[in-house]
Amino acid sequence: MQRLSRIGMILLVLFLAASASPAENSSLPLVMANDNRTHAGELKNGVLNLRLELRQGRWYPEDEGGGYRDVYAYAEEGHAPQSSGPLIRVPRGTQIHATIHNMLPLPAKIYGLHRHPGDAKRALRLGPGETRELQFLAGEPGTYLYWATTSDKTLVELREDGETMLSGAFVVDAPGTKPDDRIFVLGIWLKDLAHPSTEISSINGKSWPYTEHLTYKLGETTHWRVINPTQSDHAMHLHGFFFTVDGEGDGERYETYREEQRPQAVTEHVESGHVFEMTWTAGRAGNWLFHCHMLTHMLPTNAFAPKEVSATDSSAHDRSMGMAGLVIGITVPPVATPALSAAATRAARKLQLVISDNPGKIPLYDLEVNDPMTPAAPDKKKSASLLGPPIVLTRGEVTEIEVQNHSSDPTVIHWHGLELENYYDGVAGWTGSGQQTTPAIAPGTSFIARMTPTRAGTFIYHTHWHNFEQLLNGLYGPLIVLEPGQTYDPEHDRTFVFSTGRYGPFPLLLLVNGDPQPDPVELHIGTSYRLRFINITVAQAELRVRLNNKGVPAQWKVIAKDGADLPSAQLRISTADMGVSVGETYDVEYRPETAGLADLEIRASPDWPVIQPLKLVDAK
Repeated sequence: MQRLSRIGMILLVLFLAASASPAENSSLPLVMANDNRTHAGELKNGVLNLRLELRQGRWYPEDEGGGYRDVYAYAEEGHAPQSSGPLIRVPRGTQIHATIHNMLPLPAKIYGLHRHPGDAKRALRLGPGETRELQFLAGEPGTYLYWATTSDKTLVELREDGETMLSGAFVVDAPGTKPDDRIFVLGIWLKDLAHPSTEISSINGKSWPYTEHLTYKLGETTHWRVINPTQSDHAMHLHGFFFTVDGEGDGERYETYREEQRPQAVTEHVESGHVFEMTWTAGRAGNWLFHCHMLTHMLPTNAFAPKEVSATDSSAHDRSMGMAGLVIGITVPPVATPALSAAATRAARKLQLVISDNPGKIPLYDLEVNDPMTPAAPDKKKSASLLGPPIVLTRGEVTEIEVQNHSSDPTVIHWHGLELENYYDGVAGWTGSGQQTTPAIAPGTSFIARMTPTRAGTFIYHTHWHNFEQLLNGLYGPLIVLEPGQTYDPEHDRTFVFSTGRYGPFPLLLLVNGDPQPDPVELHIGTSYRLRFINITVAQAELRVRLNNKGVPAQWKVIAKDGADLPSAQLRISTADMGVSVGETYDVEYRPETAGLADLEIRASPDWPVIQPLKLVDAK
């Protein structure tokens, strides 16, 4: 536990922000969770009259019987403070008449309460007890945010000092549009950097398992707006379904993508102060999740940590697997009695994923894939690695993967990005249905996951057991789906998995294919390669990948994201420099033209790079 605490401290200090808070006071009003379904103020004759206050209050991120924190929050006059702040939602052309009253003991700076698009640096300063009036047009349709701080720093600078509860959604609808969507505002509260265990993550003011649990009818299509007013980037992942990204913005400006430009994804990176909109269809029944893929944002805090629960007890699924924070549960009820499909009860192909202990060594686990269709060479030598071997499947082929747990720890495997029946999705005690939920794979037991891949592309298999040990010790690997009749050719199909882990006696390191100093990879000039990039780090949401040839940026073509081909409107040759967030995969085409040495630079931060050398040589 001491080792895990140090790891958690390092990650939180690096990637989470601090948030000042007044001392706890039980006499303060309750801060109510805001589901962002009802707009604030009175809208009449094209004018929104709105009266806002900045107040102190008691925030319960779970239920009111749990722990609370005293925070600063927005309130509508005459109503309780809210997290997130009161929803501002108006049609384009609306004139907004607003008053803002600062009831805090500190001066505050207000951002985002002006016409959009606007100036992100434009702020209104309010002293303690001061009231100001504002009048402005709402501006162009889009998803925006407003926020406040009691410091002199911008939202990005508040990675080191700030209050993230002082924020809310600001939506401008196109004329004649009927609001028919959901709005989710992400939140992070952290008392100070000296106490990283106090970090609490939330969505619309609640932390899992007390976040709103959504229910959709089978086949129902829904539209979401995701808003990130926190000081941290996030990587929002939807289990079981692809969604289309309809548009994105930086809080001040918003771009709605044309239909032919909208990419499909299962994970979307949302920067600090940014927003995006997404649409998806509930095409399969069961219990699903939408969550941030940064492990630090879906773990319980020490203050609200659950009691230890046996791995075989899946009845208390909300807590037994250790989830908290930026997680939403989704239920799609079946139209008839839940039952596994006929395709799921047979399999044309059988594989095994074997997880074993690696006693006294790093990594703690050893992974092996047994595939009768691709038998291992007689002289193959097993060696432990901070990376599991690739699993190669074929689109449309019914497959069984038996996960055998020979290790000393319970686990569960999530087939990240695959569209499969819910029982096999891999969240113990949650996925499946009330009659049959996915079990934890206890030591000495196994679980058979059945799937029929619906699309070819680059995916991930990884542990969904929520602790640092398994993700830092190689319990993951690439999952590649080919088209029927296609043969996997590792000579021209190169996979690069980016992860974090302990390597030998060294501290936490950034790794490429399980190694902090990877060996050179040889590529032939004049030959086209498919490079598959996978980010399964613990929390490196801002990871960047660059390819330089003799110090000059190379050119490549990005062709797929998360296993989905990019729209033709987005296919173009571009500079080889891109972000790959946690839980994202990208496929690029690269054709080296000149011999020499090239560097694939993977950088999690300015002082945390790894170089993958590439030797570009003439074809033999």
